[in-house]
Amino acid sequence: MSLDRDEWIAEARTVPIETALERRGVRLKGAGAERVGPCPVCGGTDRFAINTRKGLFLCRGSGTGGDVIALTRYLEACDFVVACEILTGRPQPGREAGETPEARAAREAALAKRAAARARMDAGKEAARARFRERERRRCWDAWQAAGPVAGSPAESYLARRGLIVPPGADLRCALDHPLYADGSGKAAIVHRGPALLARIIGPNRKFAGVHATWIDLDVPGGKVLIGDPDTGELVPAKKVRGSAGGGHITLVPRADATGLFIGEGIETVLSVWRALSATSSPHLAGAAFWSAYSLGNIAGPATETVRHPTLRFTDTLGRERARRVPGSVPDLSRPGLQIPESVARIWLLGDGDSDRFTTETALARARRRLVAGRPDLDVRICWAPEGECVTPTTIAA
Repeated sequence: MSLDRDEWIAEARTVPIETALERRGVRLKGAGAERVGPCPVCGGTDRFAINTRKGLFLCRGSGTGGDVIALTRYLEACDFVVACEILTGRPQPGREAGETPEARAAREAALAKRAAARARMDAGKEAARARFRERERRRCWDAWQAAGPVAGSPAESYLARRGLIVPPGADLRCALDHPLYADGSGKAAIVHRGPALLARIIGPNRKFAGVHATWIDLDVPGGKVLIGDPDTGELVPAKKVRGSAGGGHITLVPRADATGLFIGEGIETVLSVWRALSATSSPHLAGAAFWSAYSLGNIAGPATETVRHPTLRFTDTLGRERARRVPGSVPDLSRPGLQIPESVARIWLLGDGDSDRFTTETALARARRRLVAGRPDLDVRICWAPEGECVTPTTIAA
């Protein structure tokens, strides 16, 4: 092997590994050295990963990995020499030309065939996921239809403990014997059955999309069930969402042609704001609807990248203490979020005082940017509660 060829190969290896991905239009999640996502060859969800600092990749599905040359061979379905030609932009030393037109055409045809097979596979998986979502939506609909009114139920007592009542027209009901699954999917063993506050989720298409359930035990402080996972011993969350929840909302105070909209994470948070504003006859109530979006992520929608949390840490599998990363403040506008009625001119985003401040600030900033990107005329206000408390009329007015 000549020195010139060695230098040519070394030059190929200096190409950043992300450049090989950009050539094929591959986007991965993450902003640090480690990034993950579906494999551009065999699919999946997060089986494909790169480390930009080390210049390495790995597909856990196919077991393929290596440096940027190995990645180029994997993506381009080519041999070592052609991979180096692609990365350096020139043939190897001693040759006047690189890959022949005939060889390139054959390789591109093979890539097209592979892409078509991948598209068929992805379409089949998406069809299967769509069938599952529809079955799950129908199960949720049956549960919603079987539930009774909140008035006179354990759900009413649960809310009363917090000084809350159900507004007229709220999408809330009570199921007296609702099953709680350890993993929330409806496939694992039932770990509890009992009364639950059910909320109807309306999806981005304005149709029924699922239910949010809060399981109730009035004999314990807080009023929510305390059930351990039989396998892990950890407490099973007493609040769960089932169905197609992304981009959906729960209507707590309906208003036809609403001009104002209050959006908060938890049902109790939003109801407490409505109750406080009602008690003071706040002018902000005029023409206003109230929604729960049941999670910060759903309020804000997807982010383009993650950012380091300033204080939260975790220990990785190698025993190293690392900064936890959370979704950043820049929205990924290529992916959908909450759909706001055209009649709405002002939105209040409600920040809980008992939530992690940095994560909540980042999410609400992302939500505001997303909303005004689609509607620059919107007046979007972020309202904060004092630490450990709920948003009050004073904080709304501020």
